Amino acid sequence: MTDPGRYANRTPPMLLGWAHPAAGAVTILLAARGASLGLRGRAGRRAAEHYRARHAAFMPWVYGLVLVSWAGGLASIWALRDDLAPAASGHFAVGTAIVALFSAAALVSRWIATDARARAIHPWIGAAALLLCGVQVFLGLQIMPH
Repeated sequence: MTDPGRYANRTPPMLLGWAHPAAGAVTILLAARGASLGLRGRAGRRAAEHYRARHAAFMPWVYGLVLVSWAGGLASIWALRDDLAPAASGHFAVGTAIVALFSAAALVSRWIATDARARAIHPWIGAAALLLCGVQVFLGLQIMPH
């Protein structure tokens, strides 16, 4: 990794190296929770309106965490990992695709109330993002600090 002497009295990079994986795990779990709320909010289901409202209130926070986790991952590579090039791994590429899908879902969600196409495509965008989150875990395990 990096020369431990250059960190003198700061937190060792090994501990900081676990911040992004921990934040990513929490973000993925919260995204799965938000997807669960969205699924329970489908039309024709009991208490659907309640779950849709909870999904709509919860997922902007998850989107923010996705953005912070993406930026945190890039920053941790830049600052803590001399052995990896920033933005050069499959983990970064998939993370960027996840950010793009969450952004698309957030954008499409603006028209859900008035456009049947938005209502049809929004869950598929979210499902693709969640699927990529699962792939992201395995790609991240390959580059974890030792």
